[in-house]
Amino acid sequence: YLMGMIGVGVWFAKKHTDFDDFFLAGRSLTTPLLITTLISTYYGIDVLFGDSQLGFTDGVVAWFGYARPTYAFFLIAAFFLAQRLKEEDFKSLPDILDKYYGKKTRYVGAITSFIYSLPALSLYGFGMLGDVILGWEPIMGMLVLGGIALVYTLTGGFWAVVLTDSIQFLFMCVVLALAVPFAMNFIGGFDKMIDILEPSYFDTMGDLSIWLIIIYASTGLAILVEPTFYQRIFAAKSYKNVRNALIIGIFIWGSYDWIITIIAMAAKTGVLQGILPTDVAPDAALLTVMVAALPAGALGLFMAGVLSTEMSTLDSYCLVAGGNVAYDIYRPAIKPDATDEELIKKTRYGILLSWILGLAMAVSFDQMLGLWVFMASILISSVMVPILLGLFIPRFRKALAGFLSAGLGLASTVILNIYIMMTGTFDVLEETYIIQWFGIDFLQEFIMYITVPISLLGFFIGLILDKGDRS
Repeated sequence: YLMGMIGVGVWFAKKHTDFDDFFLAGRSLTTPLLITTLISTYYGIDVLFGDSQLGFTDGVVAWFGYARPTYAFFLIAAFFLAQRLKEEDFKSLPDILDKYYGKKTRYVGAITSFIYSLPALSLYGFGMLGDVILGWEPIMGMLVLGGIALVYTLTGGFWAVVLTDSIQFLFMCVVLALAVPFAMNFIGGFDKMIDILEPSYFDTMGDLSIWLIIIYASTGLAILVEPTFYQRIFAAKSYKNVRNALIIGIFIWGSYDWIITIIAMAAKTGVLQGILPTDVAPDAALLTVMVAALPAGALGLFMAGVLSTEMSTLDSYCLVAGGNVAYDIYRPAIKPDATDEELIKKTRYGILLSWILGLAMAVSFDQMLGLWVFMASILISSVMVPILLGLFIPRFRKALAGFLSAGLGLASTVILNIYIMMTGTFDVLEETYIIQWFGIDFLQEFIMYITVPISLLGFFIGLILDKGDRS
C-alpha cells in the first residue's frame, strides 16, 4: 500500500503541463472526484482522533455539540460560498485578499494559510499510530509514515493528491464498516455501554460548559475560509460539481462522525470494564480499542485505513502550504515573472518547509484537540472577517480594513496562545491550558472569544480610516 502511494506520485511527476495542472489539476475535477477528495482530506486525522477524544471523555456531545454544527457550515458553503468563489479566477485564498484589499493583506493571508496548513495534525497522528500499533517511538512514526506521504506529494502535485484520496476514501469506508461490530463485540454489546457509562455520556450536550461547546462548534467556521476546501472549489469543473459533492458528502460525514463517536465510547466502556488499560490517552482511545478488538487480518486493514485517513490530510495541506510559499509570496513579492516551472519548483520547497515546521508543531502539543483548536483559531481570527465581508459586500473592500482585520487577528491569536501556554498550567482533567484572569478560569480554547472581535474591530476601524476603494 505504502509503495503504491509513492508510485502514484512518481507516475504523475512528469505529467504536469503548467502550474494550474500541478496545483489545481487543470480545474477539471468532477463530482465523484470532489466527493472522495473532500471527504478523505477534510475528515482526516483531526476527526479520527479529535472526535474520538471528545467521545471518549464526554460521550455523544462529540457528535451533537462538536460535529453537527459543521454540517450547517457545509450547507452554507454549498449554496452560497462556492458559487461566489467560482465566479472569479482565483487560485488560492490569498488571491481573494489581494484582489479586495491589496498585496499587504495578501501576505498576511498567505502566512495565515501557511500556518494553518502545516501538517501538524497528521504528523501527530502518525506518531500516535506508530506508538500504539507498531510500538515505535512517536517521533519515528512521524518521520517514517509522514515521510512517505511527503514523497508522493512532492513528486505528483494535486493530481496525485486527488487520485490517492480516492483510494484512501475507499479504505476509510471499509475500515469503519468493520470497526463497529468488532468494537461492540469486544465490550459485550451496546447494552453494556448503556449500563456502564455515566448518563451524561448520552446527553446531547454532555457535562461541558456552554462556552466550551460554542468554541468547539465554532471551529466549524474554518470551513468557510478553509484553504484546502477553497483549492477544491477552484479546481472543480463547475459550481454544480462542488454543490453536489458537498450535499452528498454531508451524509457521509455525518455517518463517519457518529461511528467514530460510538467507537470512542466503546473504548471508554472497555476501560471501565478493566479490559483496556486505565491510563489510555483519550486521543489514542480509538486506536487502543481497535488493536484489542480486531483479529490480525482485520487489524492490518484497519491500519491501512488509518494511514489512508492521515495521508490524505497531510498531502493536501502540504500542497496548499507549498502554494502559499511559491504562488502567494515568492511570485508577487520576489519574482513576478516567474515561469510555471519555477513556481512548481518553489512549491516543492514550500511543501518540504511546511512538513518540517509541522513536525516541530506536532511535538509541541500534549493532545490533538487542543492542536486543532489552536490552528482553527488562527485561520478564523485572521481571514474569516475580511474574506466573507469582501466577497458579499463590495463597498467594504478597503485596503486598510482588510489589512488591520487580518493582521490584528493573526497577531492576537499567536500572542495569546503563546502567553497562555507559557504562563498557564496544563489541566489534566480539562486537557487544556488554563490561566486565571480576574479570578476566572480562562481555557486556551476560549481565545477566539477575544481574537475574532479584535479582527472585526480592526476591520471597521480600517473601514473608517481608509478613504480609498478597491471595489
